[in-house]
Amino acid sequence: MRPAEREVVFSKRALAATITGIDSDDGADDMIVGLSLGEAILFVAEEAGIGASNAHVSYGESRTLSYTDCLSVYRDFGLSLKADAKS
Repeated sequence: MRPAEREVVFSKRALAATITGIDSDDGADDMIVGLSLGEAILFVAEEAGIGASNAHVSYGESRTLSYTDCLSVYRDFGLSLKADAKS
């Protein structure tokens, strides 16, 4: 993911998002809804741990981010995403 693409994703951080591909303890593929894109990126990057390598974040009409995309956005904008989550 190029820097300009990461900036575009960050600018859309308030959009609703869905996370799929998170492995639960019983091996099921959980879907997580009700988060903003920024919150979803934070979750995948910080809280999902090793079960997140297959994660995908869906947002907008047909946009998706892979686990590595989330890590890229987090690397550049993690502090701002955390500040948004606290407010």
